[in-house]
Amino acid sequence: MPKGTKKVQFTFDETHLTHFGGMWLIQRFCNKLQLRWLLQRYIRIISRKSEYHSSELILALIYAIIMGLRRINKTEILQYNGAFLEMLGLKRFPDQSTLRRFLKRLTCKDIRRIVRLHDSLRAYLYASPQERTTLTFNLDSVVITIYGTQEGAKIGYNPKKHGRRSYQPLLCFESHFQEFWHGSLRPGNTGSSTGAIPFIKVCLKKVPKNIARSRIRFRMDTGFYGSPIVRFLDGTGCGYVIAVKQYPNIKEKAQACKFHPVGGGWEAGEYQAKVHQKWEQEHRFVVVRCPIKKAPEEVKQEALFEFKDYIYHVFITNLPMSPWRVYLFYRPRATVEKNIRELLYDYPLAKIPTDSWTSNVAFFQLVLFAADLVHWFKRLCLPKEYLTTTLDTIRTDFIVIPAKLVKKDKQNIVKLPHDYHYQKEFLQAFHKIGKLQLAHKFRFCK
Repeated sequence: MPKGTKKVQFTFDETHLTHFGGMWLIQRFCNKLQLRWLLQRYIRIISRKSEYHSSELILALIYAIIMGLRRINKTEILQYNGAFLEMLGLKRFPDQSTLRRFLKRLTCKDIRRIVRLHDSLRAYLYASPQERTTLTFNLDSVVITIYGTQEGAKIGYNPKKHGRRSYQPLLCFESHFQEFWHGSLRPGNTGSSTGAIPFIKVCLKKVPKNIARSRIRFRMDTGFYGSPIVRFLDGTGCGYVIAVKQYPNIKEKAQACKFHPVGGGWEAGEYQAKVHQKWEQEHRFVVVRCPIKKAPEEVKQEALFEFKDYIYHVFITNLPMSPWRVYLFYRPRATVEKNIRELLYDYPLAKIPTDSWTSNVAFFQLVLFAADLVHWFKRLCLPKEYLTTTLDTIRTDFIVIPAKLVKKDKQNIVKLPHDYHYQKEFLQAFHKIGKLQLAHKFRFCK
């Protein structure tokens, strides 16, 4: 049996090493977007004399988020990451106190500028690599349990930590590419539908003008069911499918519905009813049911109720589809839960960095900005099979790679491992970024 190395010596004189060698791809992509220049031009944050420009601090936070440093105090390892500092153009990476002070200096006006820049880049890249003619929005909220004394955290619905203070952000993702569209950080005592109408208005405001309202659809769970949201969506001209709540009248009508088989033991039907007693207009309710014995576990978890030998799903919709097609259209909404889990566990959405509400809102928006940067990178630079992969996979395959930066004949050379499994994909992405052409002109959202 071969023996491992026994005698070793250590030196501490290398200055251009990193274990995030793949960040050169992210940095090259951000340079292609002129992100540093855009931050310098549009995010003008007034601050005291500092060795760092605000654009450098924002980039430092975004890069740290992408690299997987889930807490600000974990960024200390970047202070001796020489190749990474060279990549950023910094002599020294900001320490955690500098980053926290920067977040606490940000005002609501500064945050709005960051959000507008994020929206502007989304609009700039929206038609790449091809035009889209329809949009499907998935809305959901998530509970973030708070363990400190953070401002704005309140006691509300918390299924895992009863009685704990929390935040409950509201999030919207576009279904086709799973791109983040809009987000709002809210106190934990806020219901899912609270503030949903103004939230939806902002989502619609961000839609490109070439997409008609009739080509926009919303998918929402039971937390959003109610007459105010249904009435509002009726007035927008958009399509929608909303899972209804378990009210007695809904259960009675769903059980009495006339069903027809659709295969595999499933049955589907529909009925007309008023959402509110005072309304004259009736709405279409779709009901699908499946024998309990044949239903997969995830289908049981999503069911509205059980009755006799069946589990029932009930939706309100204005889409001109058959009941079964309505159900099939709604099912992919489950991807929003995957997106939220990624924000919680791969991104540091659940790691609230300060005790200030405004600072935490700023960090929340930077996390979402970083998430979309990774999404655009996957969409425009990596092979198609990576489009729906998580950040954890992107980190494993492309970012967390040991590397050494050397200079030879006045050239910068990044040395990567000899047996690196994704050499071909890495180089393809590198060259694809260089050839990336964005035909339309960038416009900053007002």
